[in-house]
Amino acid sequence: MKPLSADRNPAKTLALGEAVCRELRNFLIYRQHPEILNERARHQPQASAIQKIPADVREIGELLSAAKCERNRKLFFDCTQTENHRTVLIHNLNAQFWVYYFRCGIGLVSLSFFSHLATAESTVLPTGTRTVADSYDFQWFAHDLPVKYFAKSKDGAKRGIRNLGRYFIERANDRLVNPYSIYYKNCLFKEQNKFVRGSLENLKKIILRAYFVCEAIRRERNPVEKIWFSPHATVNCGNLRYSPAFEHSTETLMNQVGALAVLENAPYTVLNEGYGRRVGGESYDWTRKNRHRLFFNFQDETKTAPPRIKIAARFQLVAWLKSQGAEGERIIKTWKLERSIAIFS
Repeated sequence: MKPLSADRNPAKTLALGEAVCRELRNFLIYRQHPEILNERARHQPQASAIQKIPADVREIGELLSAAKCERNRKLFFDCTQTENHRTVLIHNLNAQFWVYYFRCGIGLVSLSFFSHLATAESTVLPTGTRTVADSYDFQWFAHDLPVKYFAKSKDGAKRGIRNLGRYFIERANDRLVNPYSIYYKNCLFKEQNKFVRGSLENLKKIILRAYFVCEAIRRERNPVEKIWFSPHATVNCGNLRYSPAFEHSTETLMNQVGALAVLENAPYTVLNEGYGRRVGGESYDWTRKNRHRLFFNFQDETKTAPPRIKIAARFQLVAWLKSQGAEGERIIKTWKLERSIAIFS
């Protein structure tokens, strides 16, 4: 592969779509937990400069020093400015490799394959914009290049582009997964999901206490009628598209406490199927294949738990809510949980 010089790049603007930005955020999240990574990101080096995971497209733009963020859905970069990122175009027989390096330690390679050798102009819109949108021909990777690779030097941009092209060929390219292959290796984590924060035991304990408190509140409001509500609860594990979420359909208190509990105890789906970005492959449908759920049924606990355990659950739940900051205090105030404790005391 022979890297081309900077003056062969006809693009004036690089545009990253929302899907590409979402992929970058997921790449950063899963790279912090190698045991649940797919093959694409498992072997990537750690970029120590990145400390905070961006929450939306705008924060991703701040991380990558984008020139413009359009309605929090698309990022634009000025390709004529080399202080924040550099671009390399490499011809490899019948393929073109567009490689973008950002100073924060993240790179993007966009692969455009043709039946015959094509020119760079065929991948750029007439407006001079190189668009990386909702497609499957890109990959993110991490690099540890120093700032001097991006600063303007006396030798000009050509030498910097050659150095970046050599770095990609020697250091980055062999770490990328071929988009036309799916690789399998021994799984580092055998379970269906992994808690990146907290634990299953702690999550179940908090939800069970909330269930007992919710049951007691309904009994206090209707002391004559027979009290019953569903003992089932569901937690949707996080995956490439969704964050972990608590799912309950009837009780507002359960929904509020469950949402806080999932923030403290966050389960994520383990990716055991390898690369998984192949279009049309079985592993592409993330919602169907990887959005696993945790199901809880407290029917047995409700029947066997003695009254003292159910009374103590309110004290324990209030103590935990106070440790959750303003949101926990709001739940205590809304449901007047401390006043109920005073009655029991």
